[in-house]
Amino acid sequence: MRMKLVVAGMLASFGCVEAAVAQAVMPVPYGGTRPAPVPQSPTVNPKDTPEEIAKDSARDLSDDHFYNRPGATRASYDAAWQRCRLIARGSRTPSGSIPYSYNPALVSPLAAGIGGGLGGLLAGAIAEGQQRRANRRSCLLIEGWRMIEVPPATATRLKTMTEDQRSTYFNGIVGAAQVDGKVTERTSFTQPVDPVFNLDAPVFGPGSVYLGKKVDPKAPFVLAPGEAAVVLAFRRPDALSAGRSALVQLARYDVAGRDLLYRRKDWKKTGDKTVYEVAAGSADRKAPYEVQVLKVTPGDYVIASTAVVAKIATTSYCFGAPTFHVDPGAVLYVGDFVPVVDAKLKTGETVSTLAYASHIEDARRTLTTSQPALGAALRPATMQNRATYACSAITMDRWDLPGVGSLPPAAAQ
Repeated sequence: MRMKLVVAGMLASFGCVEAAVAQAVMPVPYGGTRPAPVPQSPTVNPKDTPEEIAKDSARDLSDDHFYNRPGATRASYDAAWQRCRLIARGSRTPSGSIPYSYNPALVSPLAAGIGGGLGGLLAGAIAEGQQRRANRRSCLLIEGWRMIEVPPATATRLKTMTEDQRSTYFNGIVGAAQVDGKVTERTSFTQPVDPVFNLDAPVFGPGSVYLGKKVDPKAPFVLAPGEAAVVLAFRRPDALSAGRSALVQLARYDVAGRDLLYRRKDWKKTGDKTVYEVAAGSADRKAPYEVQVLKVTPGDYVIASTAVVAKIATTSYCFGAPTFHVDPGAVLYVGDFVPVVDAKLKTGETVSTLAYASHIEDARRTLTTSQPALGAALRPATMQNRATYACSAITMDRWDLPGVGSLPPAAAQ
């Protein structure tokens, strides 16, 4: 659940830090304000011939780095590289389908632009060039490929090879069991286990309850027919988290279709009041414990994206997110989130992240101070990992909750 500090710096320059957010924040589009049209059918782009794909994928078989997976072939590498390119573009979901967001009848976060400054920012080189390459790399690592940084001696030798010699070399090295060089790989998608996070440390001082903008936290909270509630908390037990803001975004999910569900463009005309996305952003970042209650439409949801010290969603877990189901009238607790900035792990790595913990009794106790009925009704959500959907964010990742099972494989369409 890492958020790169360079992203936080960019957002800060646009005045996007340390502010409360409304409960209706769309995922961030990354393709600029005018993304190129994408076919509505799964037909293959005629330019994407095997020869062209091999030529394009060779960009990441270079003098200084290449990708490797023991037992792989050059053909399987080319296919993986092309798949990850399409996912990073937003024109395929990780499950391989065309994203719902390309349906012209739907409000698409990919085409929304989020008007003005942010759209212009994302249309720049970082979003369309460097960051897209970073997301393609993340996709390959998540799919089990390793990135190998070539040793200087090998790099020198590669530069003297002919094209045929280079092709032969890389055709073999992409599947080699043993490789020389610095290896970068992803073997775990849960948050690091490190004492610096203090996930079980008690919180002291008064907690706060947030029911919505300008809503009295002591006013009776009533669910209308066809509504439910999701409860989460921002936990700040120490100096690393004290005063830090964060955001957690939930999105409505189609388990069968393995994609997010989006609001139709004619929703006002049809009277559709379904909740499709809802965000909990820090309303009281000085509180050591901040409980937020979100009204939702019953159905399936994913923890789609998060941010630390920013008021827009910067990291999407489209390669695998926690998901849960909400029944009508339910009041479900999904977890505590700990905003940590510049935490130095025992490995020596420094991270900024939104760590996760489960402390339902703390949430219930805080809720009961102003909403006793909600506190009494609070139940833990049944979580599952590996919900995939169309990628739409600055940073694309996968996040697994520890000790939680995964969604069963999608049924064949």
